[in-house]
Amino acid sequence: MNIGCDIVENKRLKNKDINFINYVLTKEEQKEYKKRGLLYLCGRFAAKEAIMKSMPNTKNLNFLDFEILTLEDGSPYLKDYDNIKISISHEKEYTFAVAILTEKK
Repeated sequence: MNIGCDIVENKRLKNKDINFINYVLTKEEQKEYKKRGLLYLCGRFAAKEAIMKSMPNTKNLNFLDFEILTLEDGSPYLKDYDNIKISISHEKEYTFAVAILTEKK
């Protein structure tokens, strides 16, 4: 089992341009970002950083290799990766995410 975490100061991502959005969010995530805004972007950015920190040999991976969707109850999950669990939390000026990589069954 491996664990990765990341924290982002929300204002750091406040005025990012479309190039940054395209670098971090998949097309599906961008649709949700348009509805939910800055905190959504901060959460996905922090979660993807945490995911990459939890995985060995991520040298050839980038943000678009991971798509984080939302269950009906609001919890995030990583599409196509059953062995990685994520959690995202927001608190005033910061967003924190953790990713736990478990062994594949």
